[in-house]
Amino acid sequence: MKIIAIACILGAAPLTVLAQQGGRDPFLQPFAAQSPWNTPIATDARYEPVKGVGACHGSINYNGQWSTGFYKAAATDRVARLYIHDYTLWAKLSSGSVKTIGNSGDAENVLRKESGADPTFPANFYSTIVRSPPGPRTFPKGLRNIKAVWTNTIYMPLDARPSPDSDAHLAVMQPNGLVLECYDAVVCANGDVVCTMASFSDPSGEGTGDNNGRCASLLDNYAGLIRKGEVAGGKIPHALSCLMSRLVLAPHVVWPAYAFDMNDRYEGTLPMGALLAIPADVNLDTLGLSAKGKIIARAAQKYGVYVVDRGGDGGITLKAALDADDALYADRWKDAEIIVKNLQQVLTNSHERAGAVQ
Repeated sequence: MKIIAIACILGAAPLTVLAQQGGRDPFLQPFAAQSPWNTPIATDARYEPVKGVGACHGSINYNGQWSTGFYKAAATDRVARLYIHDYTLWAKLSSGSVKTIGNSGDAENVLRKESGADPTFPANFYSTIVRSPPGPRTFPKGLRNIKAVWTNTIYMPLDARPSPDSDAHLAVMQPNGLVLECYDAVVCANGDVVCTMASFSDPSGEGTGDNNGRCASLLDNYAGLIRKGEVAGGKIPHALSCLMSRLVLAPHVVWPAYAFDMNDRYEGTLPMGALLAIPADVNLDTLGLSAKGKIIARAAQKYGVYVVDRGGDGGITLKAALDADDALYADRWKDAEIIVKNLQQVLTNSHERAGAVQ
């Protein structure tokens, strides 16, 4: 099946038409206007401090990693192949025996030979959606079927690269408007992608867990990224996303997420998918933020920060796109620490209205 036919499988108009009708570029600002990612927190929202958050360190793309490389391919870009490896690829990336880019030709050929053509699991095999002690969970009604929208023929820009860590998240918008999302991605010299999990998601919809994204929450790995040019432009017009310490997380899930890590070892009280925010009554001018840090804090106050995945034990990592250089400025550590320590959970968030009292 050629990739150009994917939009027809969805039974909808081409996504480029949908973007024009909605007046929104789904690459620059993914998801619909009414999506939780683009909806300001209601004025009557209720907040509550979260146990353990104050003890966490804050970062933006910790150590230049734990991000998502998000790119847009054109029909003139190189045509490549998508390969699905098994879970052992994570161990190879973690040990350094395989790199996300720059492997030898022989190493790339070995990865291809070890891989197959089709998705192995219906969702994320590290998440509770597939199996959770003591038994399997029911596959939720409405969750996007990965195999219903699938192709091994992909388009890859020359500069596309995964996040340089063992999760190696990569997202590439295809010429038809769908986004190829990959976990544990290795990009070969010719543009081929070898990964443990992949899916094609719709960036013009709600952006909730039913999109079957590649984070542990099943939220899309490109959702909530601070994008290149946003900080420099003085405005981040959407909610942010973060990785949360397992010491703060609880083994539960709330909308808009669908799942959490299967081998969670969570020790806290905060559910996956929770909306955090700087309360509306906090004066950002009094926090000691830099001018650029205040731009990020303003987004965290107006739209909030969704918990999309588990991070390191001692920190909370705000996610910026891998190429968002303007977000990685000199005071980023200080600003991230201040923002994180002022986050509280929005108790009243629901699918009816972000942060609204029901």
